Amino acid sequence: MELSHERSKDTITKFGLFIWMIKCQIGIGVLSLPSEIYGSADGDSWISILVAGAVIQLLLFVYAKLYYRMPGRILSEMTVELFGTFAGRTINIVYFSLFMFIAGYAISLFVQLVHTWLLPKTPEPVILTLIACAFLYLSLQTLSAIERFFTFASILFVLILLFSLTAFTHDMHISYVTPVGRSGLSGILTGSENTFFAMIGFEVVLFLFARVHRENGQSVRFMPTLTAANVFVTLFYAYFVVLCLVSFSPRALKLVKEPVLFLFKGLSFQLADRLDLIFLSIWIFAMTSIFVGYLYMASRSLSPRSSSHRKYVWIGSGIVYALGYGFEKVRDMAIISAWVQYGYFFMIGILPALLLAQSYLTKSNVSRRPE
Repeated sequence: MELSHERSKDTITKFGLFIWMIKCQIGIGVLSLPSEIYGSADGDSWISILVAGAVIQLLLFVYAKLYYRMPGRILSEMTVELFGTFAGRTINIVYFSLFMFIAGYAISLFVQLVHTWLLPKTPEPVILTLIACAFLYLSLQTLSAIERFFTFASILFVLILLFSLTAFTHDMHISYVTPVGRSGLSGILTGSENTFFAMIGFEVVLFLFARVHRENGQSVRFMPTLTAANVFVTLFYAYFVVLCLVSFSPRALKLVKEPVLFLFKGLSFQLADRLDLIFLSIWIFAMTSIFVGYLYMASRSLSPRSSSHRKYVWIGSGIVYALGYGFEKVRDMAIISAWVQYGYFFMIGILPALLLAQSYLTKSNVSRRPE
């Protein structure tokens, strides 16, 4: 059945799914990741990223298989259908809470980053308000409008990669990443754990599969698109980690908190100086996209198909703003964030696998809903 013009506004293309995925994964984590995983993985940090990418690929396979079992449904509908109304809605509330926490924590870190590097004389609450207004406005738009913004913002990744090429005009020390494997399997796996949580955001596809436009009702093969997005994100992270590994000494890499920004700070060419400020200005688009993604997932967790979706976007924005403001006052988030990370891994890793197993135990393929 052909989609109407009005209905198509709430759909995305397969390329849009690719863009959504990379925009929700590449965020503030890439700025500090090289120094965070260096302590455990040393010069093998790039291997840790490849391992994390492989784990994510496995989860994406589970996600795609789950959707093929329950076509036409998003995650919050699957939980209710497979686990029952009470348990399913309780799980959806947990998803909503986790998405809000992650978004609130991320925005607090980003506000501090912008305040430190870009706007040191601007009060942090003002920066928080401006960012919140931007992602709230975008979150209220249709999926097709958000896709267009994400596509435009993704072009800026090319600009960042072009800027980074100037790093190759400076001294680089390949010996910092050799011999390969010197950190051992334990160090590589520990580093991959940190990398995995820096690359989260891919779970957004569980809320987007059912929104992908289908020509004449034909089925869509998602794995090529998901694989392409995962490969892009994994190589993007690996590229900047390797760049930092060969550009900074081991001692410097342990001391520098945001090595990617410091790397750009030391770069310049004839037409531009202080590339770190240009990079951070561009990165605002990337971070805004992440907040939009988490707001979308949170609102759809509580309102899968009803018209109250926008209401939950407003509520979610208020919660993210409050959490972001509150987290700015908290000095040590290590213990809380560690518990949230393990809980989040269960919700985006273990629970979808349980849903897939439950779909096999309780029924054959569920009939497709009208698109």
